Amino acid sequence: MDASLELAYDPFVFTTGSFSPGTADVFCSAFTDEETRRIACAELEYYRGNVEKAAAEFGALLGSENDNIAISATLGTAISSLSGGDINIIIHLYRFAKELSESHAEDDPLKKMCDFLLLYFNILLHNTPDIRFPAFGVQAFAVPESLRPMAFYIYAHYLISVSDVGRAIGMAEGALIFMKRPSPVSEIYLSLIISVGYMLRQVWDKAEYYFRYAWNLAKPDGILLPFAEFRGMLSGLLEKCLRFEEPAAYKQISKLSNRYHKQWVFLHNLLTGEKISDRLTAIEFNVASLASRGLSNQEIADFLGITLNSVRAHLRNIFNKLAISSRKELHHYVI
Repeated sequence: MDASLELAYDPFVFTTGSFSPGTADVFCSAFTDEETRRIACAELEYYRGNVEKAAAEFGALLGSENDNIAISATLGTAISSLSGGDINIIIHLYRFAKELSESHAEDDPLKKMCDFLLLYFNILLHNTPDIRFPAFGVQAFAVPESLRPMAFYIYAHYLISVSDVGRAIGMAEGALIFMKRPSPVSEIYLSLIISVGYMLRQVWDKAEYYFRYAWNLAKPDGILLPFAEFRGMLSGLLEKCLRFEEPAAYKQISKLSNRYHKQWVFLHNLLTGEKISDRLTAIEFNVASLASRGLSNQEIADFLGITLNSVRAHLRNIFNKLAISSRKELHHYVI
């Protein structure tokens, strides 16, 4: 790959694209350059949960003679691997990017691109001790304007992972308010991280408001993957909002989430040495997450729309599976 590549390129041509909800297919097909169009379509397939199809298309473009397309394909391949593809691919790409970063000068464009990739995945995997975060304002405004909302999302995600919840909410809400153009996927991710923040603050009405805002943007184009990614962090909010209102979509998201969670847990524990569990069912994980935040059994039952006896039964199963004896130990096993 040519080290003189321009950083002005936005590698996420669909993710940061500007289009109206319900017109994603038209947006992707409008690119005149064939390889760019294929990247955009692969991104859309990924967000719809067609991970293998997306991974195959990204993989076919890894050898592109266009460095920018090759970067997009590399990022797409890595992200697809995290969401249910070959996990060895992302491990290889992660280590390769780290080696490239360490072997190039600070002002080398290739090093900067590798650092961006490493930053994104470390934050996504909550591997915060390995992050060397520079002055964020300088970094955020050094990227193309179309990519800035996602840069703010990435930093808000980082703030959540280090328990700086108030700043995370403020940054993501500000990014939403001051967006210069509609960008549904960026808005979905910003809204979901805000929802997570309000869940952590136990401001249930605002958490649900931002979740539903994200869903209303996603539904017209069949975008599901972001909700699968966030299912664990949302601690039952997805179930509360979609299980009965959107049963078909909820079933698809649940299937995607199970695959994503297994991959995420493996990589997170590998990188951090922690022991987040993949032995719990989705409902058990939600109960454990809410209990670890201090909610009573009745509060958990009310939030999830299940009976008090169901909560007690889930907690017994959770304690047995994790071989623990108190709620104080739960935070070691959940997000």
